[in-house]
Order: sequence, then structure tokens, then C-alpha cells
Amino acid sequence: MKRIIQGIFIALLLNLQILHAERGVLRWGGDAESGVPQIFYDVKDSSKLTGFEYEIVKAIADYLQRDLEFIQNDYEMLIPGLQRGQYDVVINGMQRNSWVNKAQKAHIALSEPYFITTLTATVRTSSRFLRFSDCAYCKIGILKATEHSSKAVKLLPGAQAVVYDDEAKAYDDLKHGRIDCVLLEYPESFYYSLIDQSVRLLEDKIAQCPYCAVIRDNDPELLKQINEAIQVLKDRGTLQAIYERWGLWNAETAAYFKTAHASFDKATALKSYTGSLQSGENDDHFYLHALSLFAQAALITLGISFTAMLLALLLGFGIAMMRTYAATPLQKLAAVYIEIVRGIPLLVQLFIIFYGLPNLAPYLPKSFEPFVILNPIIAAIIGLAINYSAYAAEIFRSGFLSIPVGQMEAARALGMTHNQALRYVVFPQTIRTVLPPITNDFIMLMQDSSLVSMITIIELTRTYQLLAASRFDYLWLGILVGIFYLLLGLPFTRLSRFFEKKLTRRVQRY
Repeated sequence: MKRIIQGIFIALLLNLQILHAERGVLRWGGDAESGVPQIFYDVKDSSKLTGFEYEIVKAIADYLQRDLEFIQNDYEMLIPGLQRGQYDVVINGMQRNSWVNKAQKAHIALSEPYFITTLTATVRTSSRFLRFSDCAYCKIGILKATEHSSKAVKLLPGAQAVVYDDEAKAYDDLKHGRIDCVLLEYPESFYYSLIDQSVRLLEDKIAQCPYCAVIRDNDPELLKQINEAIQVLKDRGTLQAIYERWGLWNAETAAYFKTAHASFDKATALKSYTGSLQSGENDDHFYLHALSLFAQAALITLGISFTAMLLALLLGFGIAMMRTYAATPLQKLAAVYIEIVRGIPLLVQLFIIFYGLPNLAPYLPKSFEPFVILNPIIAAIIGLAINYSAYAAEIFRSGFLSIPVGQMEAARALGMTHNQALRYVVFPQTIRTVLPPITNDFIMLMQDSSLVSMITIIELTRTYQLLAASRFDYLWLGILVGIFYLLLGLPFTRLSRFFEKKLTRRVQRY
């Protein structure tokens, strides 16, 4: 009997594994910093994603019988990330009208719309503006990579577009009078106006904005499946139920779905979100969990920074040796390397390594693919190491040149070879000289590592941005993340001073 039960148990486990394997994974690219109410981290549990687009993607994945895997990327880089195969589909407020004429060139395919919204302007409550046309000769905040908003601003006489990375910063500037209006799609405008009574919506609807899923054009089967899923979810009323729950069911989407337009009385998710923010519910739990997330992200930041700096020092030392002591052609080669690397911004270098190199894959043998299609962590370490190796090389070179020539001549006169003189006379003194600037470089590299969030890595700064976007809290979370950066850098500064004093005492002794 015991063997029979064991056999049944093993069979059940095998069946579950087979079912899990058969489901597959739908890798979904999005930007949770794009915020409320599309995709954001739940204010009640900051480890969980929520939002109306999250619920739509989850419903699509369930219909396709796939497990859902979310991959964070900056909104501007969602399409390049899709092109290089980081994920299978992008669903994150992607404007069909903006991409329909560029789809072929970008090698992407667009699904049928799953939601229709409108551009809506937000102004201060005290403002005299009644319609968007009243905002002529004003500063208008828009989000980056939003062509429809940019075009609408250009049509206004004398209007100036001010571009922002995320909605919260635009609304903050509006509230403090730095800009006169914010032009975003209705979902973001509507939600922010509910939680901040110092702003209000203008009544006119400026342009229709259909949202669609974006897939690579070489995956027609997935496009077909997603279109089918959208149609089924539309027919079943699943999409309408999601929009009603988030208070976003509107006349435009109702007309597209060919169904009746309902009120917002069922907006349970909307009421839950705004209620939590206004009452401060779960604040203690949120900030405690934020500390845990910051600690995890700090380990990623430290790991990337330490590894990159180690490689940068090794590479920089070699280049400095070439620049100082090698033959003239090698000296010139090292100088060219330093000028090129220092002359190109770090972010551009990261983009070339992560998004640019995969374009070479079709022209290379299959065995070379792992060297051009890099893992995000590897790409980040290589990019930071190359960039900082140029600065490290100049620091080492200045250290070599700070040693009086007479010391090298004296060492040679004592019978040392050139290499021995370098090893026993020049290098020990150079280390003492370069230690402070190298430590400073490491602190700078650790801060610059925040740029790796642009290639899908969620490190310390990106974690802060994602959490702050869900609660519109950039102050207290910013102070917390600042403390984490301080704690990361402080031990290395102290260690540097300790070794510097020790080396100085040793030199003075002799």
C-alpha cells in the first residue's frame, strides 16, 4: 500500500512538472517607472506588480497557458530590448498610431488595440485655463518618447515642450509652478488628479490613443496568439471588467468594443489605491520592505561596481605601462584608446555594447553569438570597466611620472634591471600616490553604475525610482537610498586612508 501511495505521489509530481514545462513562459517587457495606473509596484506590498496593464498581460498569459515573466526596461529602450530578444512582447501604453508607420523599419509587429484612451491636459487648480488651446505660449510637460504629445504641443502657438522621464516629476514641477500644464494620456492624468487636489483636468480630449502590444516581426505565431487572446478577452468581458475595476472604462473603448459605456461605480482597484495613499495605510510595512529591496539592490550595485573596478584597474595599469614605458607605436595606440574611451559618454558605450553589438550577430558564425549578445550583467561590467580603465590609466601614468627620474637611474646603477627597478622602486611609491584618486574613482563608478538600469538591470537607483513612482514619494525614499550609497562608499574611503597612512609610514621609515 505504501509503495502504491508513493507511486501515485511521484506520478502527480511528474504530471505537474510536465504541465509546467508545457505552459512555457511569456517574457513581457515594460517600465514600472512609467507608473500608475499602467504598471507599478503595489503600495500595500512593494514586492508585487499591479496596474491595469499588468492584469491584461496576466490574462493574456493565462489564456495562452504560459507563465508570466516581467523584465524591467526603461520606456525609451523597450523596443531596442525587444529587437535584441530580451523579451517576447512589449505591453506598456504603446501608442499604435506612433508606431504604425515605423513598424517595418523597426522590425516589429503591432497587435490589435486592447484599449483606447485620449490625451488630456492637467493644470493647477488655481489656473485660469479652461481648454488646452488656452495653454498657448506656456511651458507644457510631456513624457519622453511620446510623439503624439510632442505634436500636440507644436500645434499650439508659442508653446514650449518640457520633456520628463516620468509623470511624477512633471506633476511636481506643475505643482511648484515651474511649468504651466502637463499633457499626458488620460489614465495617468486622471489618477494624479485624484490624489492631489492642487491640480485639475481640462475637459477637452485632444487626440485618441489606441494601446497595442508590440512583437518582433519574425514571430507571426505569437502575434496571432496575442490578437486571438485580446479578441477572446474582449468578447468575454474580461477587458471591460479590468477597466471598470481601475475606473478607466470610457466611451472610446466602449465604442471600439461595440458595447455600452458604464459608470465608474465598480472601480474597486482605483478606490483601494487612492484610499491607501490618502490614509497612509501600510506605510510602515512599505518602508520596511523598501529597506529590504534596497539592501538586495545594493548588493547588485556593489557586485557590479567592484568587479568592474577590478577589471578597470588591471586594464588601466596595462595601458598606463604602454603609454609610459613601451615603444613609441604602442604609446600612441594607448593614447588613442584613452582619448576615444574618455570622449564617448558611458551611457553611449553601454548602449553600443548591449544594444549595438547584437546587430553584428547575423554576419558572424553562430559560435560568436555569445560574444556579441551579452547578458545584461556582463555587458554592464564590461562597459563600466572599459570606461573607467581610461581614467585609471591616466591616474597610474601620473603616479609613474611623479617618481623622480633619479630613483630609476640610481636603481639601475645598483645593478637592477629595468623591470626590477619598476617592481621594487617605482611601483610601491606609485601605489601610495594613486590610492586616493583610485578610491575616488571607485566611488564615482559606484554612482555611475546607476546608468546600467538602462540595460534592464534593477540596481539601487532603479529600485528607488520604481518604488517612488508608485507612491509619488521621492523625498523619504531618496534619503534612504542616499544613505545606502553613503554606507557602500564609506568603508572603501576609510580603507584607502588606512593603507595610505601605512604606506607613508613605511616610506618615511626608510
